[in-house]
Amino acid sequence: MGAEPLQLHEVKLAWGLVRHHREKPKPNGFSAPACFVKLRFERAAPKAALPHYPRIDRPGLVSVQARHYGFEPHGRHFPELVEAIHSKVGEQTGMVLDGAVELHTFPKVLGYVFNPVSFWYFYNQRHTCMAVLCEVNNTFGERHFYLLTDPERLGRPLDRGMLLHAEKVFHVSPFFPVSGRYEFRFANVGDRTVARINYFEGDTLNLSTSVSGQLLHPSLGLWCRTLLKYGWFTVAVVAKIHWQAVKLLFKGARFHSKPAPPAQTITQTEQEA
Repeated sequence: MGAEPLQLHEVKLAWGLVRHHREKPKPNGFSAPACFVKLRFERAAPKAALPHYPRIDRPGLVSVQARHYGFEPHGRHFPELVEAIHSKVGEQTGMVLDGAVELHTFPKVLGYVFNPVSFWYFYNQRHTCMAVLCEVNNTFGERHFYLLTDPERLGRPLDRGMLLHAEKVFHVSPFFPVSGRYEFRFANVGDRTVARINYFEGDTLNLSTSVSGQLLHPSLGLWCRTLLKYGWFTVAVVAKIHWQAVKLLFKGARFHSKPAPPAQTITQTEQEA
């Protein structure tokens, strides 16, 4: 018999903070309160009933829908999509990824979704994170993936603060060229989660960003408080990003036109200890 299919096993909500600070070409930045969710998929039925919110693959005040993710446009629901992504990552890395898959992402709130980057974590049966897939969207409707692994295959967890490096190959901001490198750090300890991405050209730090938060078990009451506190946070973050762009233009920052997207959908990256 084959392996059991991956299915949604757990949903958690996080209250946290988004930070976005430019060092170059001109100092500029902001931080904003935010909420995000973690979906955990396992090859076992959930031990407890899943929460009513966010709505999974259904419309609602708060929802997470598989059609917003993946390598190409599709009409799949999450179980089928996660299987396809899991298979592709296993094929790309040559690893036996026989544990859970987690998706950390911003939900669709009040009909609006903005996900500049979502993180897929892939575990083995020893609960060691062996690969991280960063799903990056730009404002031109394009998408690219950075696949982070340990080239030495020592079985060290990637989500415990390890420093990972990736060549930048995908256009995101008009104020930065498609050159240089990213540095990633992920820290998932207990219910505390942090993802940091810094952008360098040579040894010069141009941009530092992070998403952090405390994971909570969502209830209807908690979601009501979340909507009151964070209901328009995605719109607020987009407004702040565009306002920062306006300020950079007035400061004389150089504007880079958008190049053609990379030929490959996935850039498999390496890391340094």
